[in-house]
Amino acid sequence: MALLCALTLTASCGSPGGGVGLPAPTVSATVWPLRGTPAQDGEAVRKRPIVVKVAADPSARPQSGLADADLVIEIPVEGGLTRLSVVFQSKDPQKVGPVRSARQSDLQYLPTLHAIVAHVGASEQVTKLVRDAAKSGDFVDVDEFQHGDAFERTSDKPAPYNAYTTGAKIRQVAGDDKVSVPALKFGDAPASGSEAQTATIAMGESIKYEYDGAKSAYHRLYAGGAKTTDASAGEVLPENVVVIKTDVNEIPGTADAAGAPSVDFRSTGSGDVVILRDGKRFEGTWSRQGSEMYSFKDASGAPLLLRPGLTWMHIVSTTTDVR
Repeated sequence: MALLCALTLTASCGSPGGGVGLPAPTVSATVWPLRGTPAQDGEAVRKRPIVVKVAADPSARPQSGLADADLVIEIPVEGGLTRLSVVFQSKDPQKVGPVRSARQSDLQYLPTLHAIVAHVGASEQVTKLVRDAAKSGDFVDVDEFQHGDAFERTSDKPAPYNAYTTGAKIRQVAGDDKVSVPALKFGDAPASGSEAQTATIAMGESIKYEYDGAKSAYHRLYAGGAKTTDASAGEVLPENVVVIKTDVNEIPGTADAAGAPSVDFRSTGSGDVVILRDGKRFEGTWSRQGSEMYSFKDASGAPLLLRPGLTWMHIVSTTTDVR
């Protein structure tokens, strides 16, 4: 698996006397593997990503740190709710939260990203699973209950929506070791897409995306029409929306006080995917083996590439409608 994604630029150089031009040396520009935008150098892209578990429900809004992310993975949890796994690598957040608990489903992607995961506890069962999995060294666990100095409690929101952290605090605890981060694939859009200025994902709380051609990105609207915003940076505008359809299953013995069990999802094999970029909709399949990064193809087998920028990835059930 490639460690990074490279853009290759070529040019011709003319001779001073107007003779036959000689080809210029190939120049490779290193890009951030989860964002597709230029990075300083090959060493920078080996920085361990940070994943912060952030609440998605209305009481958490507006969240902080979303505008600094490379990737947001929105994952089903329980009772029709979702939780955000906010991934930072190209830029560390100055403030991110509200930070919430980890879930068993986080183990589907943390070893892939070789990330640092910041969270506020978990159930007893999940805490053991996460801590045991972290012993492999594939990812680093930063739990408030073990590293309270990496978090702060604010007074502007009630508990449990008042836990926040920063990239600097997380890295101070986790260290700065280098890792190989698998890359999402970025590039020009294929010709297989259909024009689609809007799309709605019919989840527990429907989310509507509206394309803004002037920004080459999407407004993300909640059911009441409010835009997704960052408390410090204003509106959050993803360049890509990826909807991965898969099997979402209840985990036995995990029901909360309201009787809603936690869920996990199938992250390997293949399934249907819907991708929005550049005002177009692309239908295809996702595939993933082991701890590889997801890859996407259209019906002809051609790669479905992402536009450089922020990607908002939804994990949904196979029956979820994207209309």
